[in-house]
Amino acid sequence: MTIFEKIQKHQSEKNYVKIKRDVGNKSYELSHGYILDFSFEFVLLKENDDFVFNGYKIFKIYSIVKIRHNNCDQFFDSIMEREGQKKFINTPYQIDLESWETIFESIRELKLSSSVENENHNNFFFKIGNIVKVKKRSLKILNFNPAGYLDKEPTEIKYNKISALGFDDNYTNIMSKHLRMRK
Repeated sequence: MTIFEKIQKHQSEKNYVKIKRDVGNKSYELSHGYILDFSFEFVLLKENDDFVFNGYKIFKIYSIVKIRHNNCDQFFDSIMEREGQKKFINTPYQIDLESWETIFESIRELKLSSSVENENHNNFFFKIGNIVKVKKRSLKILNFNPAGYLDKEPTEIKYNKISALGFDDNYTNIMSKHLRMRK
């Protein structure tokens, strides 16, 4: 079964999965949760950690090395069902997964703070904040730091440098309510 066929299967069956992604230079990231949607290029995952949903992640399909749904994942899935959590496997958001441009335009229109990152250890970056401009090959994000201070100017990020986009997670949502300006 191809990666794309596995994505289709696990999304339609609402299976809990672990996804190993190649983020470059022999660096790998593990994402886990439920596949909500996909296109020919992207996957939208509702992330789950220790039986708690915590936001959404979007990444490119070509980065997927392996999708796992083994006995452990099936048992996890059955616990989620018995705990009444599987009824929350959905998204209240319409995200156009055609391209990074349409994805970021969807996020910007929804006024959601998000995290944009390159998870490759050699090229790592992590920017978090509101999307202020979406262009054909890049976006601008008004970043904030862990102390809640907003940058004075937006940061431009080229789409080809991004490995993942996260949004509607606890950290981003709570920090976004308490941001402050630099003096």
